[in-house]
Amino acid sequence: MYSSSPGAPATGGYYGGGVFDEQAARTAQLMYIVCVGIRSTTSGGAPTADFDPADCATHTAPTTTATGADGRPVVVTVSASDVATLLADGSGITRQPPGAEVLISKDFIVYTNPDTQVLSTTVAGTEVIIHATPASYTWDWGDETTTTTTVPGAPWPNQTVTHRYTHTAQEVATTLTTTWKATFTPAGGTTTPVTGTITTTNTTTPYDVVRTLTYLTDQAETQQGH
Repeated sequence: MYSSSPGAPATGGYYGGGVFDEQAARTAQLMYIVCVGIRSTTSGGAPTADFDPADCATHTAPTTTATGADGRPVVVTVSASDVATLLADGSGITRQPPGAEVLISKDFIVYTNPDTQVLSTTVAGTEVIIHATPASYTWDWGDETTTTTTVPGAPWPNQTVTHRYTHTAQEVATTLTTTWKATFTPAGGTTTPVTGTITTTNTTTPYDVVRTLTYLTDQAETQQGH
């Protein structure tokens, strides 16, 4: 029995898999704890010296297994850091306006891609499909303020995530931290949630925050001879 970390991602498509029953997993884990508690002590409460926890193996929470290249069972494990590595490009970030300047008097609009990403990798010679879905977004506006949302934003005129700057500045950038939830499914195995926190970051191109300058002139009056 062994496990391995994913390698480089391959081209992904949609793949089916088993369905992870969270309630069943919790029940099985509880049964395992109860089994260990009962069988590890005698009726008088003293520890049983010859007790083997493997005796309760049938009560452990469901594990994700597959058949390795050598035909033996393989325990497949995918960690949060593994998924984050495969999600190197994150969810992306787009800003409006896209130019070199952002006006203090106007809403600064940002949005990202909320789609589930389907990733493919190999663990111990077994193909594993990972489904990663954005769960929340933290927008760092580059002016010591942040906003956390569960919506990905949208382009104008249907914008949902905006910001207004209060001070001029140069070379400002907005950074998006996306938090993901994910599952992994080995070929012939069961779909299992990835535990731990999965995050990726994206940063916009830099821009200057500027004020609108209004000039008063009597040029038109002068041209008319007034």
